[in-house]
Amino acid sequence: MAESGYEMLDEEAGDYGDVLQLSKEELMSKAFQSDEAAYEFYRRFGKCFGFGIQKGDSRKDESEMVIRRRFFCNRAGLRQRYHYDRLDRQRGHRPKMRTNFDTKLSVYLDVVSRIWRVRKIVLDHNHDLTPIYMVHMMTNFREISCSVKTQISGMQAHGVPTSKILEYMAGQAGGYSLMGFTKKDAYNYIQWCTR
Repeated sequence: MAESGYEMLDEEAGDYGDVLQLSKEELMSKAFQSDEAAYEFYRRFGKCFGFGIQKGDSRKDESEMVIRRRFFCNRAGLRQRYHYDRLDRQRGHRPKMRTNFDTKLSVYLDVVSRIWRVRKIVLDHNHDLTPIYMVHMMTNFREISCSVKTQISGMQAHGVPTSKILEYMAGQAGGYSLMGFTKKDAYNYIQWCTR
């Protein structure tokens, strides 16, 4: 099963080449047309290796144009201290997910060529990475494709109950775990469509 997961991820890499085989030096020489392209590359890189991504800080020049952007592993850093000290908490604390490690990709805008280049990349993780067969269930990578949205909307318009729609989608995908989205995602989408 893991082999087919790697094959799928190789196909998904598409324009970005075989990200599974890239060395640190090759990553440092990467160039992107925009900071969003750099984010999408790092997102796919994270998906291949089993970690989620979050956008970090950015820096602007005098003309308010973004010239530097950083992307982090979603477990980088620590929870801010004031979350622990609040007296008005009505719910218990969520489990600690942050591991205080600075895994990141930092890109900058080369003002001469107008291309985004990699300034720094840290690839080490101090936490277990998500197994390849579970990566599609991480928040960063869950999504309902346009074709599935169209199918859901069409079935909903014809009065098919939501539970039956999900059973059908799971049957098409080969199981609930292979749909690429959760039941809650589907229910949220259907509720959003009916507003």
